[in-house]
Amino acid sequence: MHAPSVPLSAWWATAVAFTMIFLVVFVPLMPNRNLRIRMCLVPVAMAAFIAVSRRMGAGMPQETALPVYVTLVLAPLVGFVGRWGELREKCRDYAIHGKRRENSLSRGTWLQLTAAVLFFLPLGVWLTTAST
Repeated sequence: MHAPSVPLSAWWATAVAFTMIFLVVFVPLMPNRNLRIRMCLVPVAMAAFIAVSRRMGAGMPQETALPVYVTLVLAPLVGFVGRWGELREKCRDYAIHGKRRENSLSRGTWLQLTAAVLFFLPLGVWLTTAST
């Protein structure tokens, strides 16, 4: 099965759209300004990771890098579906008490998030095959 060939402009539009969705969903869950700023930097860190990967990949084309970025942004969105309340509660506890065992995510949330990453990262790699 071959990956669909998607034009570069569509990948850019998809990357911008999913980045905005990521920010709209996750930033309001954060209880204070400091955590909201940190959450806003997550897509920047993902983009920096892709940019460094492009440099190390001897000029990897954008058509190859953008599908991976899109799936990296999409994975946590899907990974936390149904777990927004827990995430909000744990972030609130983290803001008040700092990092401690009681404010770590539940095993079910970690499993769901891991499953989403394990699904979406290979999907992003598969989508890059259309451009090579």
